[in-house]
Amino acid sequence: MRDLIQIVEDVKDGQKPDYEELRFALLAYVSMFNIEHRQLREELMRDKPQPQFIRDMKLKNSFDMYKGALNTDPKGWLGWTNDPDNPTYQKMRKAGNQLIDKLTEEG
Repeated sequence: MRDLIQIVEDVKDGQKPDYEELRFALLAYVSMFNIEHRQLREELMRDKPQPQFIRDMKLKNSFDMYKGALNTDPKGWLGWTNDPDNPTYQKMRKAGNQLIDKLTEEG
């Protein structure tokens, strides 16, 4: 599988990467979005901002995460633990969805 940046650039150029590349590219971006969103939400919900050096470190980590992901194949970046072809991943996903369904029914 090609690096994420190659897949994205092909899409931008009007090319049609294969299904597996697009599938894992999407999952990689969803994973990065979720990580960033959680960190942003935590920061915004604080009573007072964290010290500047911690915020700077988080900013660098964010940049490094995206840089690393773009220069790696998305399936490798996600790893087997987050691969939808992994039966354990599907089992955990199913259990998580059932828990969410139960909580929303009660809620």
